[in-house]
Amino acid sequence: MKKHLLVLTLCLALLLLPGCAAMLERGHVSSTDHVDYAVEDDDESILRAETYQGLVNSMLYFVRGHRGGGTVRLYNYAGDVESDLAAAREAVLQDPIGAFAVRTLSYRSTRILTYYEVELTVVYAHSAQEVDDIPEVTGLAGVRQELARLVNGQEDSAVFLASYFSGDRSLVEELFLHSVGSAPALYIYPSGPAADLDYEIALYPETGTRRVVEVKVAWREGREESARRVEELEQTASALLEANPPEGGAYTVEELAAIVRAAHGGLDMHGSCVPLGALTGEPAQKTGLLLAMEYLCQQCGIEAVPVWGEGPETMWLIVDTPEGYRHLPPACLYGPEGEAGEEPSEPFRLYTDQELAGLGWEWDASLYPPCAEAGVEVVVMDAPEGW
Repeated sequence: MKKHLLVLTLCLALLLLPGCAAMLERGHVSSTDHVDYAVEDDDESILRAETYQGLVNSMLYFVRGHRGGGTVRLYNYAGDVESDLAAAREAVLQDPIGAFAVRTLSYRSTRILTYYEVELTVVYAHSAQEVDDIPEVTGLAGVRQELARLVNGQEDSAVFLASYFSGDRSLVEELFLHSVGSAPALYIYPSGPAADLDYEIALYPETGTRRVVEVKVAWREGREESARRVEELEQTASALLEANPPEGGAYTVEELAAIVRAAHGGLDMHGSCVPLGALTGEPAQKTGLLLAMEYLCQQCGIEAVPVWGEGPETMWLIVDTPEGYRHLPPACLYGPEGEAGEEPSEPFRLYTDQELAGLGWEWDASLYPPCAEAGVEVVVMDAPEGW
Protein backbone atom coordinates (compact mmCIF):
# COMPACT_ATOMS: atom_id res chain seq x y z
CA MET A 1 0.00 0.00 0.00
CA LYS A 2 2.86 2.37 0.84
CA LYS A 3 4.51 1.55 -2.48
CA HIS A 4 1.32 2.47 -4.35
CA LEU A 5 1.04 5.74 -2.45
CA LEU A 6 4.69 6.55 -3.19
CA VAL A 7 4.21 5.96 -6.93
CA LEU A 8 1.07 8.12 -6.95
CA THR A 9 2.90 10.91 -5.09
CA LEU A 10 5.79 10.83 -7.57
CA CYS A 11 3.41 11.01 -10.53
CA LEU A 12 1.65 14.03 -9.06
CA ALA A 13 4.98 15.71 -8.42
CA LEU A 14 6.07 15.15 -12.01
CA LEU A 15 2.86 16.69 -13.28
CA LEU A 16 3.56 19.81 -11.23
CA LEU A 17 6.96 20.29 -12.91
CA PRO A 18 6.62 22.89 -15.76
CA GLY A 19 8.70 20.97 -18.27
CA CYS A 20 7.00 17.64 -17.67
CA ALA A 21 3.54 19.18 -17.68
CA ALA A 22 4.26 20.83 -21.00
CA MET A 23 5.55 17.54 -22.36
CA LEU A 24 2.39 15.74 -21.34
CA GLU A 25 0.24 18.52 -22.79
CA ARG A 26 2.03 18.33 -26.14
CA GLY A 27 1.19 14.67 -26.34
CA HIS A 28 -2.49 15.58 -26.65
CA VAL A 29 -2.13 18.36 -29.30
CA SER A 30 -3.61 17.37 -32.64
CA SER A 31 -1.88 18.54 -35.85
CA THR A 32 -5.10 18.37 -37.85
CA ASP A 33 -6.06 21.72 -39.43
CA HIS A 34 -9.17 23.30 -37.96
CA VAL A 35 -12.08 23.43 -40.39
CA ASP A 36 -14.60 26.17 -39.61
CA TYR A 37 -17.32 24.83 -41.91
CA ALA A 38 -18.55 21.35 -42.83
CA VAL A 39 -20.78 19.58 -45.33
CA GLU A 40 -24.24 18.96 -43.91
CA ASP A 41 -25.94 15.58 -44.39
CA ASP A 42 -23.42 14.52 -47.09
CA ASP A 43 -24.87 17.20 -49.39
CA GLU A 44 -22.15 19.50 -50.78
CA SER A 45 -24.74 22.15 -51.57
CA ILE A 46 -25.42 22.57 -47.83
CA LEU A 47 -22.69 23.70 -45.45
CA ARG A 48 -22.73 24.14 -41.69
CA ALA A 49 -20.84 26.98 -39.94
CA GLU A 50 -20.78 28.49 -36.46
CA THR A 51 -18.51 31.54 -36.82
CA TYR A 52 -18.14 34.57 -39.06
CA GLN A 53 -14.98 33.13 -40.63
CA GLY A 54 -16.84 29.90 -41.24
CA LEU A 55 -19.53 31.92 -43.02
CA VAL A 56 -16.93 33.64 -45.24
CA ASN A 57 -15.18 30.38 -46.05
CA SER A 58 -18.49 28.72 -46.86
CA MET A 59 -19.25 31.44 -49.40
CA LEU A 60 -15.76 31.08 -50.85
CA TYR A 61 -16.29 27.32 -51.09
CA PHE A 62 -19.22 27.83 -53.44
CA VAL A 63 -17.52 30.59 -55.45
CA ARG A 64 -14.25 28.73 -55.93
CA GLY A 65 -16.24 25.69 -56.97
CA HIS A 66 -18.03 27.93 -59.49
CA ARG A 67 -21.40 26.85 -58.11
CA GLY A 68 -24.49 28.83 -58.94
CA GLY A 69 -25.50 28.91 -55.30
CA GLY A 70 -25.83 26.93 -52.12
CA THR A 71 -27.04 26.90 -48.54
CA VAL A 72 -25.18 27.80 -45.37
CA ARG A 73 -26.69 26.81 -42.02
CA LEU A 74 -25.46 28.89 -39.11
CA TYR A 75 -25.63 27.01 -35.79
CA ASN A 76 -24.93 28.55 -32.37
CA TYR A 77 -24.19 31.83 -34.14
CA ALA A 78 -23.37 34.62 -31.72
CA GLY A 79 -22.95 37.50 -34.19
CA ASP A 80 -25.42 39.73 -35.96
CA VAL A 81 -26.40 37.60 -38.94
CA GLU A 82 -27.53 40.36 -41.31
CA SER A 83 -24.54 42.64 -40.78
CA ASP A 84 -22.16 39.67 -40.91
CA LEU A 85 -23.71 38.47 -44.17
CA ALA A 86 -23.09 41.87 -45.76
CA ALA A 87 -19.50 41.88 -44.49
CA ALA A 88 -18.91 38.29 -45.63
CA ARG A 89 -20.23 39.10 -49.11
CA GLU A 90 -17.81 42.02 -49.34
CA ALA A 91 -14.94 39.80 -48.15
CA VAL A 92 -15.70 37.26 -50.87
CA LEU A 93 -15.80 39.99 -53.52
CA GLN A 94 -12.37 41.16 -52.30
CA ASP A 95 -10.93 37.68 -52.76
CA PRO A 96 -8.94 37.58 -56.05
CA ILE A 97 -11.00 34.79 -57.61
CA GLY A 98 -14.25 36.18 -56.23
CA ALA A 99 -13.48 39.69 -57.50
CA PHE A 100 -12.59 38.40 -60.96
CA ALA A 101 -15.16 35.65 -61.45
CA VAL A 102 -18.34 36.89 -59.71
CA ARG A 103 -20.76 39.29 -61.37
CA THR A 104 -23.34 39.26 -58.55
CA LEU A 105 -23.58 37.52 -55.18
CA SER A 106 -26.92 37.71 -53.37
CA TYR A 107 -28.27 36.03 -50.23
CA ARG A 108 -31.45 35.51 -48.21
CA SER A 109 -31.48 34.40 -44.57
CA THR A 110 -34.26 32.65 -42.63
CA ARG A 111 -34.46 31.76 -38.95
CA ILE A 112 -35.35 28.06 -38.53
CA LEU A 113 -35.71 26.95 -34.90
CA THR A 114 -32.11 26.46 -33.71
CA TYR A 115 -30.21 27.82 -36.72
CA TYR A 116 -30.20 30.39 -39.52
CA GLU A 117 -30.47 29.15 -43.09
CA VAL A 118 -28.74 31.34 -45.70
CA GLU A 119 -29.54 30.81 -49.38
CA LEU A 120 -26.83 32.06 -51.75
CA THR A 121 -27.19 32.88 -55.46
CA VAL A 122 -24.10 33.52 -57.58
CA VAL A 123 -23.90 34.85 -61.15
CA TYR A 124 -20.49 34.73 -62.81
CA ALA A 125 -18.71 37.10 -65.17
CA HIS A 126 -16.27 34.41 -66.32
CA SER A 127 -16.60 30.70 -66.98
CA ALA A 128 -15.20 27.97 -64.75
CA GLN A 129 -12.67 27.10 -67.47
CA GLU A 130 -11.46 30.70 -67.66
CA VAL A 131 -10.89 30.70 -63.92
CA ASP A 132 -9.17 27.29 -63.96
CA ASP A 133 -6.81 28.49 -66.69
CA ILE A 134 -5.45 31.41 -64.63
CA PRO A 135 -1.72 30.87 -63.93
CA GLU A 136 -0.21 32.10 -60.68
CA VAL A 137 3.01 34.14 -60.68
CA THR A 138 5.08 35.65 -57.90
CA GLY A 139 6.24 39.21 -57.42
CA LEU A 140 7.37 41.83 -59.89
CA ALA A 141 9.41 39.31 -61.88
CA GLY A 142 6.35 37.11 -62.42
CA VAL A 143 4.26 40.07 -63.59
CA ARG A 144 7.02 41.11 -66.01
CA GLN A 145 7.19 37.56 -67.35
CA GLU A 146 3.47 37.38 -68.14
CA LEU A 147 3.45 40.83 -69.77
CA ALA A 148 6.47 39.92 -71.90
CA ARG A 149 4.69 36.76 -73.03
CA LEU A 150 1.63 38.83 -73.94
CA VAL A 151 3.66 41.32 -75.99
CA ASN A 152 6.02 38.89 -77.71
CA GLY A 153 3.17 36.58 -78.66
CA GLN A 154 0.93 39.49 -79.69
CA GLU A 155 -1.84 37.87 -77.65
CA ASP A 156 -5.20 39.60 -77.32
CA SER A 157 -5.24 39.28 -73.55
CA ALA A 158 -3.43 38.01 -70.48
CA VAL A 159 -4.98 36.99 -67.16
CA PHE A 160 -2.86 35.84 -64.24
CA LEU A 161 -2.90 35.71 -60.44
CA ALA A 162 -0.07 37.79 -58.99
CA SER A 163 1.04 36.95 -55.44
CA TYR A 164 3.37 39.14 -53.36
CA PHE A 165 2.70 42.04 -55.73
CA SER A 166 1.31 45.24 -54.23
CA GLY A 167 1.62 47.51 -57.25
CA ASP A 168 -1.40 49.43 -58.51
CA ARG A 169 -2.88 49.71 -61.99
CA SER A 170 -0.47 52.48 -62.98
CA LEU A 171 2.52 50.25 -62.17
CA VAL A 172 1.08 47.39 -64.24
CA GLU A 173 0.57 49.86 -67.09
CA GLU A 174 4.16 51.06 -66.77
CA LEU A 175 5.44 47.47 -66.81
CA PHE A 176 3.27 46.71 -69.83
CA LEU A 177 4.66 49.71 -71.74
CA HIS A 178 8.17 48.61 -70.77
CA SER A 179 7.41 45.20 -72.27
CA VAL A 180 6.29 46.88 -75.50
CA GLY A 181 9.53 48.85 -75.59
CA SER A 182 11.52 45.68 -74.87
CA ALA A 183 10.23 44.12 -78.10
CA PRO A 184 11.81 46.56 -80.61
CA ALA A 185 11.11 44.40 -83.65
CA LEU A 186 7.36 44.72 -83.01
CA TYR A 187 7.35 48.45 -82.23
CA ILE A 188 5.16 50.63 -84.53
CA TYR A 189 4.06 53.56 -82.35
CA PRO A 190 5.08 57.04 -83.64
CA SER A 191 3.65 58.82 -80.59
CA GLY A 192 4.52 56.01 -78.18
CA PRO A 193 2.45 52.98 -77.13
CA ALA A 194 0.66 54.94 -74.39
CA ALA A 195 -0.95 57.09 -77.11
CA ASP A 196 -1.02 54.78 -80.13
CA LEU A 197 -1.98 51.45 -78.58
CA ASP A 198 -5.49 50.48 -77.46
CA TYR A 199 -5.32 48.50 -74.21
CA GLU A 200 -7.21 47.98 -70.95
CA ILE A 201 -5.84 46.95 -67.56
CA ALA A 202 -7.86 45.76 -64.57
CA LEU A 203 -6.91 44.39 -61.14
CA TYR A 204 -9.20 42.16 -59.06
CA PRO A 205 -9.37 43.50 -56.38
CA GLU A 206 -7.77 46.90 -56.79
CA THR A 207 -5.59 46.63 -53.68
CA GLY A 208 -3.78 43.89 -51.80
CA THR A 209 -0.76 41.65 -52.31
CA ARG A 210 -2.60 38.86 -54.16
CA ARG A 211 -4.75 39.86 -57.13
CA VAL A 212 -5.87 38.76 -60.55
CA VAL A 213 -4.41 40.98 -63.27
CA GLU A 214 -6.18 41.26 -66.62
CA VAL A 215 -4.73 43.03 -69.67
CA LYS A 216 -6.60 43.32 -72.98
CA VAL A 217 -4.87 44.64 -76.11
CA ALA A 218 -5.99 45.54 -79.63
CA TRP A 219 -2.74 45.38 -81.61
CA ARG A 220 -2.28 47.72 -84.57
CA GLU A 221 -1.33 44.96 -87.00
CA GLY A 222 -1.92 41.25 -87.50
CA ARG A 223 0.58 38.54 -86.65
CA GLU A 224 1.41 37.78 -90.30
CA GLU A 225 2.24 41.41 -90.99
CA SER A 226 4.34 41.57 -87.83
CA ALA A 227 6.16 38.37 -88.80
CA ARG A 228 7.08 39.80 -92.22
CA ARG A 229 8.41 42.99 -90.67
CA VAL A 230 10.40 41.07 -88.05
CA GLU A 231 11.93 38.90 -90.76
CA GLU A 232 12.94 41.96 -92.82
CA LEU A 233 14.50 43.58 -89.75
CA GLU A 234 16.41 40.42 -88.94
CA GLN A 235 17.83 40.22 -92.46
CA THR A 236 18.80 43.91 -92.41
CA ALA A 237 20.54 43.61 -89.04
CA SER A 238 22.37 40.44 -90.11
CA ALA A 239 23.69 42.18 -93.21
CA LEU A 240 24.91 45.16 -91.19
CA LEU A 241 26.63 42.98 -88.62
CA GLU A 242 28.26 40.89 -91.33
CA ALA A 243 29.55 44.05 -93.02
CA ASN A 244 30.87 45.42 -89.73
CA PRO A 245 32.52 42.55 -87.81
CA PRO A 246 33.76 43.18 -84.27
CA GLU A 247 37.41 43.83 -83.58
CA GLY A 248 37.48 41.19 -80.89
CA GLY A 249 35.58 37.98 -80.36
CA ALA A 250 32.29 39.77 -79.64
CA TYR A 251 30.70 43.15 -80.29
CA THR A 252 31.03 45.93 -77.77
CA VAL A 253 28.28 48.45 -77.04
CA GLU A 254 30.39 51.17 -78.67
CA GLU A 255 30.81 49.13 -81.86
CA LEU A 256 27.07 48.57 -82.15
CA ALA A 257 26.40 52.27 -81.54
CA ALA A 258 28.81 53.06 -84.40
CA ILE A 259 26.81 50.78 -86.71
CA VAL A 260 23.57 52.60 -85.83
CA ARG A 261 25.21 56.01 -86.35
CA ALA A 262 26.46 55.01 -89.77
CA ALA A 263 23.21 53.36 -90.87
CA HIS A 264 20.51 55.98 -90.26
CA GLY A 265 19.81 59.01 -92.45
CA GLY A 266 20.05 61.65 -89.76
CA LEU A 267 18.14 62.70 -86.67
CA ASP A 268 14.65 63.97 -87.51
CA MET A 269 11.86 64.47 -85.00
CA HIS A 270 9.40 63.49 -87.75
CA GLY A 271 11.50 60.54 -88.93
CA SER A 272 11.06 56.81 -88.50
CA CYS A 273 10.24 55.50 -85.02
CA VAL A 274 10.98 51.86 -85.86
CA PRO A 275 14.39 50.15 -85.90
CA LEU A 276 14.02 48.99 -89.51
CA GLY A 277 13.78 52.56 -90.74
CA ALA A 278 16.82 53.66 -88.75
CA LEU A 279 18.91 50.72 -89.99
CA THR A 280 17.96 51.20 -93.67
CA GLY A 281 19.09 54.79 -94.07
CA GLU A 282 15.88 56.65 -93.26
CA PRO A 283 15.91 59.81 -91.12
CA ALA A 284 14.92 58.66 -87.65
CA GLN A 285 13.63 60.16 -84.45
CA LYS A 286 15.29 59.38 -81.13
CA THR A 287 12.94 56.47 -80.41
CA GLY A 288 13.85 54.81 -83.71
CA LEU A 289 17.57 55.16 -83.00
CA LEU A 290 17.27 53.74 -79.48
CA LEU A 291 15.14 50.82 -80.62
CA ALA A 292 17.59 50.06 -83.44
CA MET A 293 20.40 49.99 -80.89
CA GLU A 294 18.35 47.84 -78.53
CA TYR A 295 17.61 45.37 -81.32
CA LEU A 296 21.27 45.06 -82.34
CA CYS A 297 22.20 44.47 -78.71
CA GLN A 298 19.60 41.72 -78.46
CA GLN A 299 20.94 40.09 -81.62
CA CYS A 300 24.46 40.12 -80.20
CA GLY A 301 23.57 38.83 -76.74
CA ILE A 302 24.01 42.15 -74.93
CA GLU A 303 21.29 43.04 -72.45
CA ALA A 304 19.64 46.36 -73.28
CA VAL A 305 16.69 47.84 -71.39
CA PRO A 306 14.65 50.85 -72.55
CA VAL A 307 14.21 53.48 -69.83
CA TRP A 308 11.46 56.09 -69.55
CA GLY A 309 12.09 59.05 -67.28
CA GLU A 310 12.22 62.82 -67.02
CA GLY A 311 14.83 65.51 -67.51
CA PRO A 312 16.91 66.32 -70.58
CA GLU A 313 15.57 63.12 -72.21
CA THR A 314 12.45 61.04 -71.65
CA MET A 315 13.79 57.79 -73.17
CA TRP A 316 17.20 56.14 -73.22
CA LEU A 317 18.77 52.70 -72.75
CA ILE A 318 20.54 50.83 -70.00
CA VAL A 319 23.10 48.42 -71.49
CA ASP A 320 25.24 45.70 -69.99
CA THR A 321 29.00 46.29 -70.29
CA PRO A 322 32.11 44.59 -68.87
CA GLU A 323 32.14 47.34 -66.20
CA GLY A 324 28.48 46.69 -65.28
CA TYR A 325 25.21 48.27 -66.36
CA ARG A 326 25.46 51.75 -67.86
CA HIS A 327 23.06 54.40 -69.17
CA LEU A 328 23.25 55.04 -72.92
CA PRO A 329 21.64 58.38 -73.89
CA PRO A 330 20.26 58.91 -77.41
CA ALA A 331 23.11 61.38 -78.16
CA CYS A 332 25.41 58.33 -78.49
CA LEU A 333 23.51 57.45 -81.67
CA TYR A 334 23.05 60.83 -83.38
CA GLY A 335 25.95 60.73 -85.81
CA PRO A 336 28.48 63.47 -86.68
CA GLU A 337 25.86 66.20 -87.14
CA GLY A 338 24.47 65.84 -83.64
CA GLU A 339 20.97 66.98 -82.79
CA ALA A 340 21.04 70.53 -84.15
CA GLY A 341 23.61 70.37 -86.94
CA GLU A 342 26.59 70.71 -84.61
CA GLU A 343 29.13 68.01 -84.01
CA PRO A 344 28.69 66.60 -80.51
CA SER A 345 31.61 67.18 -78.17
CA GLU A 346 31.32 63.63 -76.80
CA PRO A 347 29.93 61.35 -79.52
CA PHE A 348 29.96 58.30 -77.25
CA ARG A 349 29.78 58.16 -73.48
CA LEU A 350 28.01 55.88 -71.01
CA TYR A 351 26.93 56.95 -67.52
CA THR A 352 26.46 55.52 -64.04
CA ASP A 353 23.34 56.27 -62.02
CA GLN A 354 25.16 58.90 -60.00
CA GLU A 355 26.56 60.63 -63.07
CA LEU A 356 23.24 60.74 -64.90
CA ALA A 357 21.28 61.89 -61.85
CA GLY A 358 23.83 64.65 -61.40
CA LEU A 359 22.88 65.94 -64.86
CA GLY A 360 19.23 66.24 -63.87
CA TRP A 361 17.88 62.98 -65.32
CA GLU A 362 15.18 61.20 -63.33
CA TRP A 363 13.79 57.66 -63.52
CA ASP A 364 12.22 55.03 -61.28
CA ALA A 365 15.35 53.19 -60.18
CA SER A 366 13.32 50.33 -58.65
CA LEU A 367 12.29 49.19 -62.15
CA TYR A 368 15.76 49.04 -63.69
CA PRO A 369 19.13 47.41 -63.02
CA PRO A 370 21.51 49.63 -61.00
CA CYS A 371 24.33 51.32 -62.91
CA ALA A 372 27.07 51.59 -60.27
CA GLU A 373 30.76 52.32 -60.40
CA ALA A 374 32.91 49.24 -60.93
CA GLY A 375 33.81 47.67 -57.61
CA VAL A 376 31.11 49.52 -55.68
CA GLU A 377 28.67 47.29 -53.83
CA VAL A 378 25.10 48.44 -54.43
CA VAL A 379 22.27 47.65 -52.04
CA VAL A 380 18.92 48.68 -53.50
CA MET A 381 15.85 48.47 -51.31
CA ASP A 382 12.87 46.89 -53.09
CA ALA A 383 15.06 46.14 -56.10
CA PRO A 384 13.22 44.61 -59.06
CA GLU A 385 13.34 40.82 -59.15
CA GLY A 386 15.24 39.41 -62.06
CA TRP A 387 17.97 42.10 -62.29
